Amino acid sequence: MQEQTRQLPRSAQVDKVRLTWPLIPGAVRYQVVLLSAPEHKQENVVYAETVSAAGTEILLEALHGTPFEKTYWQVCGLRLDGSPVGTFSAPKPLAEGERRPVAPLILSEYAAMPETPIYLVYAWVPVQKTSSYEVEVWREEVGRRERVRHYYTYEPVLYDETPLLRKGEYSWRVRALDGNGRKWSDWSEPDNFSVHAPVTVAALGDSITHGGGAVMTPPSRALYCWESYAGLPVKNLGRSGDSTDELLWRFDNDVAPFAPKYLVIMGGVNDFRVGTPARITIQNLSRLAEKCRAYGITPVFATATPIAPRLMDKVWDIEPAAWGWKAEQRAINVWILAQPHAVDVATPLTDENGELSAELTTDGLHPDAEAKKIIGERIGSYLKEKFGLQ
Repeated sequence: MQEQTRQLPRSAQVDKVRLTWPLIPGAVRYQVVLLSAPEHKQENVVYAETVSAAGTEILLEALHGTPFEKTYWQVCGLRLDGSPVGTFSAPKPLAEGERRPVAPLILSEYAAMPETPIYLVYAWVPVQKTSSYEVEVWREEVGRRERVRHYYTYEPVLYDETPLLRKGEYSWRVRALDGNGRKWSDWSEPDNFSVHAPVTVAALGDSITHGGGAVMTPPSRALYCWESYAGLPVKNLGRSGDSTDELLWRFDNDVAPFAPKYLVIMGGVNDFRVGTPARITIQNLSRLAEKCRAYGITPVFATATPIAPRLMDKVWDIEPAAWGWKAEQRAINVWILAQPHAVDVATPLTDENGELSAELTTDGLHPDAEAKKIIGERIGSYLKEKFGLQ
């Protein structure tokens, strides 16, 4: 009996090549250039495109007859204003890319994180000529495999709004669909990760705790997560966009299942930037401390980081900062620093005008990689020195 040849998915029948590269700190977008020679000269450029992810699929029809085997590629990071971050990478042969990939390539890095965030963000290299994507999350048990999430999306980044709270072994995967919702690609290789409970340290906060940076990089990349720099495992309970009202509201649901011994609480930015009075924020933070004590948790507060309104105004989806925000931020931080356990992460990020230093942020609201490193190292050092954690 003759062995059947596996039918390639339709996405792999499109002549294309997939390229990926490491994240460039501070890059909002990337310019990818194809060259007909390894020297970067204007006359050698045969194709250029700008993408938001650190990876792309290029249709080989874009070469317009330039031989594939003799084509090279380079990439350069771009800032929000389009200026370059550093210089172009060294030319590489296009043939070293993945030609006609059969499945999407996951960009999320949960498999490498010691503790997985509870609000997952799924991200992958966009697939050429697709219409939408299907995402699945699976939980593994001995003798049993259970699908716990199933989503459809049109974008190559998907924020999960439901927290993943049950301990166990998990994986997630994605595949591309055509315009009729039918299979366009195979399923990606899975991103495997674990959910542990109880944990020693957890962090409750907004997007600064959740992660992400440089406007376009999602929280699923370790570069922009301060927990990556703490030097000890920290369970990420952050959720993008949260005010202190919302932190308080989801405490019982999101914090209690992990029974942390220590809870880092960083909130307030989404309060003062929209005009919420400091007394309301302080009241919420005080109630969070009470909840911690009721659960036998030691609260460790981190100061609310500043913002840079002039930079926020340059980003399309960030509302203008409220008048008088500095006074409200200052009042919040005075209260925080008076608590039994507090870490000042705001001061090293603040410029001479009392704003978030332009060198440490792209959008004026979210600290970027270097700032996240400062935050993570400060919090990690405090936890180690104060409580003897490793």
